[in-house]
Amino acid sequence: MMIESTLLSSLTDLSHGNQAQKDALKMLNEIGLPHKKSEAYKFTSITSILEKNVSFESKEESKVDTSKLYKEDGSHLVFINGVLSNKDSNISPKLKLEIRAVTEGLHDPFSLLNTAYAQEEVSIESGYEDPVFIYHFNTNGISNPRIKVNVKDGHTFRIVEKLITPEEKKTFTNSYIEFTVGKNAFGYHTKVQNYNAETFSHETVVASVSRDSHFYNNTFSFEGAMVRNNLTINLADENCEGHMYGLFLLDKKSHVDNNTSVDHLKPNSYSNELYKGILDEKSTGVFNGKIYVRQDAQKTNAFQSNNNILLSEDATLHTKPQLEIWADDVKCSHGCTSGQLDEDAIFYLRARGINEKSAKAMILNAFASETMEYVKVESVRNEIQSLIDKKLM
Repeated sequence: MMIESTLLSSLTDLSHGNQAQKDALKMLNEIGLPHKKSEAYKFTSITSILEKNVSFESKEESKVDTSKLYKEDGSHLVFINGVLSNKDSNISPKLKLEIRAVTEGLHDPFSLLNTAYAQEEVSIESGYEDPVFIYHFNTNGISNPRIKVNVKDGHTFRIVEKLITPEEKKTFTNSYIEFTVGKNAFGYHTKVQNYNAETFSHETVVASVSRDSHFYNNTFSFEGAMVRNNLTINLADENCEGHMYGLFLLDKKSHVDNNTSVDHLKPNSYSNELYKGILDEKSTGVFNGKIYVRQDAQKTNAFQSNNNILLSEDATLHTKPQLEIWADDVKCSHGCTSGQLDEDAIFYLRARGINEKSAKAMILNAFASETMEYVKVESVRNEIQSLIDKKLM
């Protein structure tokens, strides 16, 4: 099965590509991009929608809006249309960073698309305690930023990532970030997705976690024409942990699809996943979470929860938590809930002099706040809280 001709017509030139990229394109041509009947993209027809909405031949010079950057100590990496801009970045000399040829990654369709067409691969290695802020500015039809992160043994490393696109311009960002978390290490990754109504994105995060280490992913989604988040965590050794927290707080016609997978490969590992959705107007939220427990992964503890509140009859929710367990000595649970606001709670607050709008905002704020537990960078936490308050008020 070939990739759709609309995409091929503007993405066929691989003269700059190395062997890994040419191999990725060959594999992509064999498996194709997801179509309407693809089970993994059942509720998110991203390929056909991209063909109808995004001009892949668009090439424009991007300007960096410095007001979008965090005012925080640390390294600030600015990517313009998928390429690291040294002149716009502020990189600590303590941060080990290398721009190199693209290397192999995951083999799902959009990861292969990124591998094939990324213009460079940026390698980052932990070496100091300040956070690293990554900004993607995209003005072209399509960009493929590609980053690989090495959290060294015994280190703690925090990365904050967000995409910034111009208003009223339809763009597609197909990002890929891969973490290798060494022994006795902590990796934190936070994404803030507050896009305009013309932004389409497919964002892949993959982490391999070593012995006695923890990895935390926090994803906060507020707006976007169509956003697909693919998160894969491989708990590759004993006594390691994977934590996944997500909030999708949507209105208008925003569409956000969270697809997560955590794979327990060895004994005594732990995972905890909590995603919450608040959907209003004609928005759509999707949660598809998978937990795998392999036969060798005895003494696994794995928990998954997806809780949602629908504020409009026109909002749409699709949720599918899944467990696949081959070991027999494990503690695993999953579940999902969806419903409306608690009228008794609203009545209780109104009886104490709080107006209805404020009462609803207080309840929804409390509902959302649990997902922010592991956002450790103050300015990022403040931004997320501000976006929540703005949506709810």
